[in-house]
Amino acid sequence: ADARFTVDVPSGASALVVVGGWHGARDKNVKKYTDEFNKWGVATLRTIMPGHLTFSPVNSGRAAFTRDLLLSTRAARQTHGLADKPLYFMFMSNGGCWIWATIHVEGSLDGEFADLGRDLSGVIFDSSPAFMTVASGAKVLSLGAHPAVALAVKAAFYVAAGIIGAYSLLTTASLDAVPPKMFWRAVRQAKPRAKELYLFSDADALCDASRVAELIAERGADGAKTEFVRWQDSRHCAHLLDEREQYVAALRAFLGV
Repeated sequence: ADARFTVDVPSGASALVVVGGWHGARDKNVKKYTDEFNKWGVATLRTIMPGHLTFSPVNSGRAAFTRDLLLSTRAARQTHGLADKPLYFMFMSNGGCWIWATIHVEGSLDGEFADLGRDLSGVIFDSSPAFMTVASGAKVLSLGAHPAVALAVKAAFYVAAGIIGAYSLLTTASLDAVPPKMFWRAVRQAKPRAKELYLFSDADALCDASRVAELIAERGADGAKTEFVRWQDSRHCAHLLDEREQYVAALRAFLGV
């Protein structure tokens, strides 16, 4: 078993939810969410993409991680008798949602993992996808740091972003290869293959609610079946705490449990 991916299967599990945690989360933080699913009789596989991959200027590391996650998902379904049960993905903040973007950049669900694409029943977006800018990326990286350290991290991030942008312009004559551009294009253009649930808030400092609302409208126009809950005051990746009753109800209704 791959230690990066933790599988929990309650007796008689009715479905499998694969949860990608947010950047900066610890396993115990993400486990609070998978424990809820397990209580409802739903199996889970949880993981957190390492930060050096989330913020990498190239996609190869994210692609390798995502492939390993999908291999572990297939193995979990086969090992635990879940191959005929509904499959769901849940992505928390962009640390989790980079997995979804990478799946589409790589064409995974129409290629090597077409079986998972066929059986995918729904996708849950918690505090994601967040429209990314250089400023928002620097803010995420410096969260919780000492002010002096945070300033240094932000400065380094801006320099790195400038270098990546210049490289993209030199090699492609555009900024399309810059990771934030690639990410947003992927979540916008992802093939509508399963229903989608968006859980977001106007008070989220890292995930612009207006951008998410625009994306939901665009996804619906492109044929995706979308559902959403939009709060006013709930915090980033804290809806389980801030709006527990509504949050749990939305998840259970989406999963049909």
